[in-house]
Amino acid sequence: MDHIRVSKVEQMRLVRSGNNTEYMGTLHLTTHHMIFSAGDLELWIPYPMIHSAVLVRPPRRDSDDNIQAVYTEEQALEGSIRIRCHHFLFVTLRCTDIRRLYDVFATVKHLACVVSLEQLYAFDYRPDTADDAKAVEYDAHAEFRRMGVGVAGGVGQHWRVSEINREFQLCATYPPVVAAPARISDTTLTYAARYRSKARLPVLSYLHPNGASMTRSSQPMVGLKQARSVQDEKLVEAIVATSEPTGMVPRFRNERNNIIIDARPTTNAVVNRAIGAGSENMDHYRQCRKVYLGIDNIHVMRDALNRLADAAVDAADVSATASDLGNAEPAGMMARIQSSRSSWLSHLQNILVGVKTIVEAIDAGHHVLVHCSDGWDRTAQLTSLAQLCLDPYYRTIEGFAVLVEKEWVSFGHQFTLRNGHLGHPDRFTVVRAGRKRVPEHSEDIEDIDRDVGETESADDGAQTGSSIFGRFATRAFRGVQSRISSAIQTASDNLDDIDYTDPFFAEYPELHPDYVRPVDPSTGTNAQQKRGFRLGRTKHDRETSPVFQQFLDCVYQLWVQHPTMFEFNERFMLDLFYHGHAAQFGTFLGNNMQERTAIQMQERTQRVWSVVGHDPQLYRNAVYLGDEAKREQRVILPEPRFV
Repeated sequence: MDHIRVSKVEQMRLVRSGNNTEYMGTLHLTTHHMIFSAGDLELWIPYPMIHSAVLVRPPRRDSDDNIQAVYTEEQALEGSIRIRCHHFLFVTLRCTDIRRLYDVFATVKHLACVVSLEQLYAFDYRPDTADDAKAVEYDAHAEFRRMGVGVAGGVGQHWRVSEINREFQLCATYPPVVAAPARISDTTLTYAARYRSKARLPVLSYLHPNGASMTRSSQPMVGLKQARSVQDEKLVEAIVATSEPTGMVPRFRNERNNIIIDARPTTNAVVNRAIGAGSENMDHYRQCRKVYLGIDNIHVMRDALNRLADAAVDAADVSATASDLGNAEPAGMMARIQSSRSSWLSHLQNILVGVKTIVEAIDAGHHVLVHCSDGWDRTAQLTSLAQLCLDPYYRTIEGFAVLVEKEWVSFGHQFTLRNGHLGHPDRFTVVRAGRKRVPEHSEDIEDIDRDVGETESADDGAQTGSSIFGRFATRAFRGVQSRISSAIQTASDNLDDIDYTDPFFAEYPELHPDYVRPVDPSTGTNAQQKRGFRLGRTKHDRETSPVFQQFLDCVYQLWVQHPTMFEFNERFMLDLFYHGHAAQFGTFLGNNMQERTAIQMQERTQRVWSVVGHDPQLYRNAVYLGDEAKREQRVILPEPRFV
């Protein structure tokens, strides 16, 4: 295997953040895992679980800095590999053989940064038991029947199931089977899809027993010219009419009780008109009103988590030091996290406020249409959390699996892009011992570093200015300026490390910041390596964001507030979060159903729900009330102030 320089290193030293104990053991680098063993300790780290890593080279010994130079043990131990994992595990590796340390870093980078999903562990993993046969099966038709869609005389009699997207020709990121109002033809759906970003037209997400519905979509393509679509307006009107006995809205009813939820801040939605998108003109949507939730975009959430992670590792180190001094509860540990300015909990509160708005509206019998920009991040959070509150079925282990499969997997949440399953070479950096490191989240301070032509690019808030579009232009300029400044600063801070004459990079070219892995010539792509100055991070790195992690955190908040209403326990949520990154199962791989179908994901990989099937008691909540909970309180409400 090319670029795998070492597979086993003896006498490797490991320290975990929050624990000052240094372990001396053996490090194994397998195809899919980094394994450290020392006595009773055996630590497995899947490569996709690695968020970032830094190789700290020992200080320069002489003017030539010959890589063949011999370091003393003390000098070699000044070098290290610092690894941050997605699940808040931080480890530091040291070795008296500095060349072996370099080999380990180069090998880990190569194994963590792959070029296709089929190189991940899920495509090689074969369980020893038949647990996959016990996994929850998601059947869209069965779930629609459970909700009453298309059942004559029931609340869903004015809905129908359509297979218009069976070959993904209508919308590449929607499931093959969708539900729409019965009086809306497939032809109308086709025209309505043209008015929505990525053709993600309004379709049914959840049907409540009282006849109220929750639908989801992406933003409309309004643009500066205030474009409209009669088909889209008729579709929304038909959705509102599904709870009427006749399936038609009374002509003279003027109440606007039904809600169109726009998850974005108001300014962001308006600014998106500059790129041809925007938000609905409510003059054209009868009996609906609009509510903006002000939930920030993926860049802000990524920055918030990075700040929280920085604070967590600092607090853990303080805790370990205080523990060594005999202080079991170090003063100021929580203060460090609270003063990190991550706003992570504030973001959770904001999401739950939106969920509460949706739940109260549907419980009162009103219809709700939910969207953000593209409808696969904030929209998925809101629709799934609202269903969790509205329907006790989704609070069971089986129901939660169906909910995730329906709202996240089938409706096109970009798991691979958001979770960074393929790895990001830009996150594997090389520095000198003693050099000041810029905090990792500093690259996210200015979040409008995407191409203006992308749908979410304008969805980043606004600065001061004379007009809303003037503010957008100002922020765009500042974003570009920030990228240039960041790149120049990074180059300045690591000037010695990015010098091509450095013997280190001659020996380890794959560790150079500008290194581009050669492409297989059989693909027809130019395989010549590009060497040049690159601004900031790669586009895919900027697309990562803890969206699903944030959803699970919100589920945990609901679980804490209503502990007897959930069949599953805390470990269930933690294991789902772990497997969302570990790439052991195919459930959370890929960006949409079309992509998964193309590589036969379902046939070639196992499902994460087989973990539950193996030992369901492990994930059961001991205080769950079961059927009694359903009778006592069908609908639960989040309390954002208790987050």
